[in-house]
Amino acid sequence: MKKIIPFMLMAIISGQSFGQLPKSAETVKVNGINMYYEVYGEGEPLLLLHGWTQSTEFWTEYIPAYVQHFEVYAIDLRGHGKTSQITSDFTIKESAKDILELLDHLKINRVKAIGLSYGGLTLLELARSHPEKIESIIIIGTSHSYNGAENNEGDNAFSYENLPTTFIEELKKIHYNSETQIRALFDPNLNYQINLSDEELNAFNFKTLIIQGDRDEILGVDPAFILYKNIPNSALWIVPNTGHIAIIGPNKKSFLTTSLQFLSLDNK
Repeated sequence: MKKIIPFMLMAIISGQSFGQLPKSAETVKVNGINMYYEVYGEGEPLLLLHGWTQSTEFWTEYIPAYVQHFEVYAIDLRGHGKTSQITSDFTIKESAKDILELLDHLKINRVKAIGLSYGGLTLLELARSHPEKIESIIIIGTSHSYNGAENNEGDNAFSYENLPTTFIEELKKIHYNSETQIRALFDPNLNYQINLSDEELNAFNFKTLIIQGDRDEILGVDPAFILYKNIPNSALWIVPNTGHIAIIGPNKKSFLTTSLQFLSLDNK
């Protein structure tokens, strides 16, 4: 897990230079938590779901491209940013239920969505339980079968106390519910896992774009091929020479081009 930290830190820093303000921002009560989200642009809705330890701020350099075509909803997922902190009963399924209730609150019947890592896992769980809510999804660095506890064993074991100070300071800039919120994200006992069967993936009836770095240090590439094999209407992009967060840095421009083309073709 220690080797993951520099990649997460890069991702957090990568999204801090954009100054466009949301047309609205709100914290609402859904599924027993306070969830924060921001809205940009006009058009059909597009959800942006960030990765673990990130927040809506991750998407700041991506939003300008999307607002030209969509009404963008950037969401602080459970435990992150300005949303309520993680509790010991956390599950990916509860995170998916958060999004379901938020969609109901927003009166959005079907939605396009992009999910990175934790955000992608949340989308897969939402698709399993409520596929009627999904029009199309893009998932980056995501697996159908993953147990976060396996990344906290042996030489990879870690604690909040041994995180780099610079990393903690960056986290404090985007998580607003005190240091306890950040500590909760690094609880090794969290139930951070997902397990979708081939049959459940086979039942997906919406378009899916699967993006994976060929050097993903957390998942490898095998989960992407399994998703591609089992989701009927799917496309696969293995990004060369990159890791888990495959859409940052030199890959950002090509990701925006590819994702916008995919989302636009979904209308045809």
